[in-house]
Amino acid sequence: MKIRIAVLLTLAFLFTVNAGAFEYKLGHDFGNPFDYNNNYSPIYYPFMGHLPSPGWIGEGGEKFDLEGFHFAQKGNTIHLALTNSFGLSAYSSVWRRNYNIGDIFFGFDGSKTTYAIDVFEGRLYQVNSYSQIYNVPGSYYGYPTIRNAVGAFDMTSGNLLGDVAHEYTMWSGLETQPLQGNGDTWVMEFAFDASLLGDFSNAKSISFHNTLACGNDVMDETFSVVPEPSSMILLGLGMLGLGAIRRRK
Repeated sequence: MKIRIAVLLTLAFLFTVNAGAFEYKLGHDFGNPFDYNNNYSPIYYPFMGHLPSPGWIGEGGEKFDLEGFHFAQKGNTIHLALTNSFGLSAYSSVWRRNYNIGDIFFGFDGSKTTYAIDVFEGRLYQVNSYSQIYNVPGSYYGYPTIRNAVGAFDMTSGNLLGDVAHEYTMWSGLETQPLQGNGDTWVMEFAFDASLLGDFSNAKSISFHNTLACGNDVMDETFSVVPEPSSMILLGLGMLGLGAIRRRK
């Protein structure tokens, strides 16, 4: 009996921690802010493997980690959430410099660089040109294979489409398995009207891309574009209405 009670209490505690550990602020609850990218980089780095790290010195770990990305469509609003362990900029004590987070690039049906969100300004752009990571101390610029794998970092020119609602929230100790340190976690939320994207209604998939200035970690995620059940119901009612009008004629 005592064992059962202990198990139930443990499960209740875990549910409370997971359910109440983070509160999204922009109208869509993604649940766990982390995903399979947590504590892992999809690129294999020299001397470091898949551990997020700027350069070869070995300062890798939690403070340079991209930890999760989420997408959802709620009515006419697109919701995004990017989770990392450093916020807008990560400081390297070895290289004595900050590495800013890159723009959030995205596109439809195979493209990843049609649009970009400037995370510092909170604005949405249609991309005309962009750069890869820069040649700065501690970056992987000197490794062409890695530089190309890292891809787009900074939009250099684009057409402004509109403002993006954004929230940047730091939660201390939210990371349950930190690579190092106390596991402070930043969750960046973004929301904007889908009408700003002319080709959104015809898209089948949407792909996102994000990295740091040092190219230490990369976030590449693709999601299916599926309307919410409520949107499908409205679409169905609209089709029924059109059918009724045709029958009357």
